[in-house]
Amino acid sequence: MPTIVLDEALVVAVGVAVDPSGRLLVGQRPVGKAYAGQWEFPGGKLEPGETGYQALVREFREELGLEVLSARPLFSCLHNYPDRKVELHLWQVTDFRGQARGLEGQELRWVSPTDLRSLDFLKGNRSLLGRICALVNS
Repeated sequence: MPTIVLDEALVVAVGVAVDPSGRLLVGQRPVGKAYAGQWEFPGGKLEPGETGYQALVREFREELGLEVLSARPLFSCLHNYPDRKVELHLWQVTDFRGQARGLEGQELRWVSPTDLRSLDFLKGNRSLLGRICALVNS
């Protein structure tokens, strides 16, 4: 199904999960999805009536099999792709339970902050890497 371009931005909750050794969880967009093969921090679109935190909890459960126990908001930003605008609401997942699994066919990796830039990130995520690492490590 083609993407319908709207003037309104897609609102997305994005989670930055950190394991005990300080690595961050990232996923590679699977074949069949827009921007397949590129890396991103996990998350997804808010459903009608859903808060950012509720979307984060739901997306981590549905896509990763992780139970978010607590998270704190980091920041929000707007990114313009050629075919859509995306409003990203970033959260630091401060506590979670379970083992991350790619339940939607995506590859997952735990990556050290210094190795993040070696991955081909979505432009909306790539422009935020330095800011994310600074906030998560503070």
